[in-house]
Amino acid sequence: MSEILVPPMKLSGLEPVAIGAGTLFVNIGERTNVTGSKAFARMILNGEYEQALVVARQQVENGAQIIDINMDEAMLDSQAAMVRFLNLIASEPDVARVPIMIDSSEWSVIEAGLRCI
Repeated sequence: MSEILVPPMKLSGLEPVAIGAGTLFVNIGERTNVTGSKAFARMILNGEYEQALVVARQQVENGAQIIDINMDEAMLDSQAAMVRFLNLIASEPDVARVPIMIDSSEWSVIEAGLRCI
């Protein structure tokens, strides 16, 4: 029986990323998550989006191949925060070069995020 070749999954920011059977590890930057990082949540809640962008940039500089972004926080307009942050990332080539993973439990936030990327 012959082996079935599965093509790699191809993702893209400004630069392509291929993840296939030979890919041993994918480094996903998760510090841009308001539920997983108190420091990032504080920045977003205080409207310090430029500082939050520094967090994303540091993740890419430290080897993240994908950036996970989550804005699910009760005291936050998650949809507006997602759109604002993704638009800021789009203007920053050092961060926008990697694919973005939009992470939310709300479909409206995911849809709004997808419109930005």
